[in-house]
Amino acid sequence: MGRLIDLVGETGICSLGVQRYAKVADAIMGSNWCLRRCRDRNLNEIKQYIYGLMIPNSEAGKDVVLWRHTAEEYRPSFSSSRTWDQLRTRSDAKTWSKVIWFPQAVPRFALISWLAIKDRLSTGERTSHWGHVQPCLFCGEPVESRDHLYFACPYSFLVWLEVVGSLLHAPDPDWSATLGCLSTSSMDGNTSILLRLAFQATLYYLWRERNDRKHNQRYRSNTQLAATIEKAIKARIMSLRYYETPKLRNLLQVWFGSRRS
Repeated sequence: MGRLIDLVGETGICSLGVQRYAKVADAIMGSNWCLRRCRDRNLNEIKQYIYGLMIPNSEAGKDVVLWRHTAEEYRPSFSSSRTWDQLRTRSDAKTWSKVIWFPQAVPRFALISWLAIKDRLSTGERTSHWGHVQPCLFCGEPVESRDHLYFACPYSFLVWLEVVGSLLHAPDPDWSATLGCLSTSSMDGNTSILLRLAFQATLYYLWRERNDRKHNQRYRSNTQLAATIEKAIKARIMSLRYYETPKLRNLLQVWFGSRRS
C-alpha cells in the first residue's frame, strides 16, 4: 500500500486524524484501528481497506522486510530476476529471440539487432514521417528502409556475403527470409553461434558505417567494412573461454573454415 501521505496527501491525513510523522502504532487503540470519521468517499474507501488489514501485534515479534519471489512466496533475500518477473507482463517468446539473446552475443551488437528486428532504427523511412527525407547512403535508393538496408542494398548484401562466408548455404537479400532462416536454423551448435554473431555484427557495423557517412563523411568500401566485421568476430571468439567447454573448442576452427578463399 505504501505511505498513507502519498495516497491522501497532507489534507487527507489531517481528515483521518493521523499526525504527519505518526507511526502505525499511533493509529491503533487497543485491538482496533483508530481513524477519524470523514465524509470524503475516497478516504472512506482507504479506511475500509485499512480496517481489513491485520493489526500489528508486538507479541508476534519484530517486523521484517520480505521480498516477493513468486505470487505466494516471500523471502528475506532480494533477487533482481524474481523482482523483474513480478513487475513484467509475460508473453510467449518470439521466434527470433534466440537470434538476439544467446551467451556468446556482444551486447552492443545485440542491442542494434534487436532495434532492427523491432524496426526502431532511425532509417530514412521512419524520419520521413518527421519531414526529413533520407536516401540510402550506400547506393542512393530514394527510400532508406530497414529491409533495404539489410540486405536489399547491393553494398550491404556484398558485405553480408563476405562476412557470412560458407556458414549459410544460400544467403538471401530479403530481410524476412534471412531472419526466418536464422530463427529456425537446425545447424550444429558452433555454426549456429557463428552465424548469429555474423548476423549481429554485420547489422551493427552497417548501421555504424551508415552513420559515419551521414555525420562524418567517412566512407569505407564493402571489402574494408567486411574485414572490420570479421576482425571483430574473431576478437569475440578469442575472448570466449571456449577451451573450457568441449562443444565450443573448435569454434575458431569452424570460423576460419567458413572464410571464402
